[in-house]
Parts: sequence; C-alpha cells; structure tokens
Amino acid sequence: MTGDAIFALFPIITFLFYIAPVVFIIWFLLKFLKIQQEKNRILKNISDKLDKPN
Repeated sequence: MTGDAIFALFPIITFLFYIAPVVFIIWFLLKFLKIQQEKNRILKNISDKLDKPN
C-alpha cells in the first residue's frame, strides 16, 4: 500500500525537481537585476554630485 502512494506522487515530485531550478534561476536573475539597478542609481547620484560646480 505504501509503495502505491509513493508511485502516485512520483510524477509530482519529478515535476517539482524540473520546476524548482527554473524558478530559482528566474528569482536569482530578478534579484540580481534589481541590485544592479540600485547600484547604477547610486553611481548616477554620485556622478551628478561630482559634476556640480562648487
């Protein structure tokens, strides 16, 4: 009986093993892009301050 339940869940488990890396990669890329945008914003702010005449 226990073996039947494991085999019934096998397609769901394999599906999760294929989906989990894809979701993680997408999350990582979105997080990375957000951090890069923030760095660019900070650098632009610094550059603008340096360009101002005293």
